[in-house]
Amino acid sequence: MNENSAHQSALWYAVATKPRREADARLNLARQGYSVCLPQITLRKRRRGQWSLVTEAMFPGYLFVALVLGVDDPAPIRSTIGCHGLVRNGLEAVPVPNEVMAPLLALGERSADAIQGFSFGEKVRLEAGPFAGLEAIFQMPKGEDRAQVLIALLGQPRPVVVDARNIGPA
Repeated sequence: MNENSAHQSALWYAVATKPRREADARLNLARQGYSVCLPQITLRKRRRGQWSLVTEAMFPGYLFVALVLGVDDPAPIRSTIGCHGLVRNGLEAVPVPNEVMAPLLALGERSADAIQGFSFGEKVRLEAGPFAGLEAIFQMPKGEDRAQVLIALLGQPRPVVVDARNIGPA
């Protein structure tokens, strides 16, 4: 791929990847000289009973590559390890609009952080601690790692402050 072509009039195209192989596809496309964008997001997920931070592809099964059609050859993408090929509409590859790509490119190599927050009045479930298994109503965050919820105790809703990591969707 001509290095100047990526900066002149290159357009971004979506590339379909094999399941959970986005990182392999990015690595192999970059080795071939393509400009690649793989936006990632960091989420809190529950794995084996524990909350942990997980970084994964923002768009599972896809990444983006910059091409100048007619100058750059997209044919090798189809046989690149981890890739299926360019996303097409019929026989024609459709570029991703610049308005969509701009915020993704602004992330660079960083991953976006998804804050798994709850809003006032939302039903939540306490997943650990002394109230594990009970449903509650989210009231407000209390600092970075605690939250106030309402729990029905003795027939009345009572405010209780709990570890925010122990709260999940109802």
